[in-house]
Amino acid sequence: MKRFVSMLLFMSVFFTMFATVGQAAEVVPKLFLNGQQLKSDVNPQIINNATVVPVRTVSEGLGYQIVWDNTAKTATVTHGNNVIKLKMNDNVALVNGQMVQMDTTASIIKGTTLVPLRFIGEQFGLNVEWKTTEKEVHMYEQPKEPTDPTAPVESAGMITEVAYSGESTISINYEGVVKANKPLLLDNPKRIVFDFPNTDYSPLLSGQFVNGQFEVNVTDSTYLQGFRYSLFSKTPATARLVILIADNTGYVMTEDLGKFQLKLMPITDVPVDPTLPVDPPVIIDPEKPPVSDDVFDIVIDPGHGGSDPGAKSVLNKWEKEFNLSVALKMKALLNKETKIKAHFTRTGDTYPSLDERVKFAENLKADLFMSIHANSGAAAASGAETYYYRENSKAFAAIIHKHLIAGTKIKDRGLKKEAYKVIKQTTMPAVLIEAGFLSNSVDAKMLFDDAAQNRIAAEMVAGIKEYLKVK
Repeated sequence: MKRFVSMLLFMSVFFTMFATVGQAAEVVPKLFLNGQQLKSDVNPQIINNATVVPVRTVSEGLGYQIVWDNTAKTATVTHGNNVIKLKMNDNVALVNGQMVQMDTTASIIKGTTLVPLRFIGEQFGLNVEWKTTEKEVHMYEQPKEPTDPTAPVESAGMITEVAYSGESTISINYEGVVKANKPLLLDNPKRIVFDFPNTDYSPLLSGQFVNGQFEVNVTDSTYLQGFRYSLFSKTPATARLVILIADNTGYVMTEDLGKFQLKLMPITDVPVDPTLPVDPPVIIDPEKPPVSDDVFDIVIDPGHGGSDPGAKSVLNKWEKEFNLSVALKMKALLNKETKIKAHFTRTGDTYPSLDERVKFAENLKADLFMSIHANSGAAAASGAETYYYRENSKAFAAIIHKHLIAGTKIKDRGLKKEAYKVIKQTTMPAVLIEAGFLSNSVDAKMLFDDAAQNRIAAEMVAGIKEYLKVK
């Protein structure tokens, strides 16, 4: 599955250890990207209480293009349609033409450009983790939900007003079609981040921006400390709202025609998690497999196919080939089972839409659903991971992931929760596996090795049988 670095997600981090204000630290942390240490002539530094990192090292690790203009003393980072311009000794960067304030100025040490880690995390869409004991900075790319290339693009919308109406309530008025992505809850400072894709601001609002954003401080609320909003990306247009909150604060977000309303409150007063839809009642105990004397119907979904090849590997082979090959090897094994009947969303080079895959499983009233994929990212990214979304899928996912690691014999990237459509909209226990990175030469060689594919297929079947308690 292709993994593009999203400009819609970020994690902000401050490090204050090993530093004196205004001076670089003598003891510096090591820098890692997707589990691989990045080598640079200049290590991360702490300057003016802000951690700065070598932008070229991070950019090239992600496969971005970076160009240094010695005359203008500017570094330009390009990835896709996004362009970031950094000027030496300036704490304001240009992101797609919009000014973005940084924690400290971009600087040069030993010929290497360093910029604030917080800025890197926000603009490159990375999660950032500080490991105190090891004195290491770890950056991770974020997964992205597979998209249906045949699906129409939603109509653009426009935010016309963002207002604090008292009583810890913020209102967002809009015109057209505006949808909010799943929000992020972040620390240091504690805040909630909402992104609205395909959404711009009215000329009246955007005309009030200072350095690319508009800020409001709130002093009369127990739970709301302030908020700011900006145009996070131009291509596509993405509006961002950041809400600063107190500790132990929760919220409920409601939507009416042309209006979102966000009500902050004590976290103990929040009736349900407002970021998640309410699942239909689950008849099956999520910790136990279905009990039946009949044959279990399971759906195997080889991702992509046909006009959607998925990610291209460093071996010049496509993800859809790997997905189908493993699925067909599983088919040969499952055909020998008397208690399991396997159904496949495709058995050739065709492309069923994501909706068709979900409908296929739902019409069968299948007992289990498994989607097979392979990842793509930076060349250093490596490992296998398993995704689930609903709680009735977690136990199944845990068993499958154990067998996936046994089959691939590569780095364990863990069990993760994500709202991928085929595992969100199906109602039976459902998982999506990422068997390795096609962009990594070692992973790719394993993924297209026939013996390894046979091993993965056998482990996936073993995991299904273990969950169903089928001998």
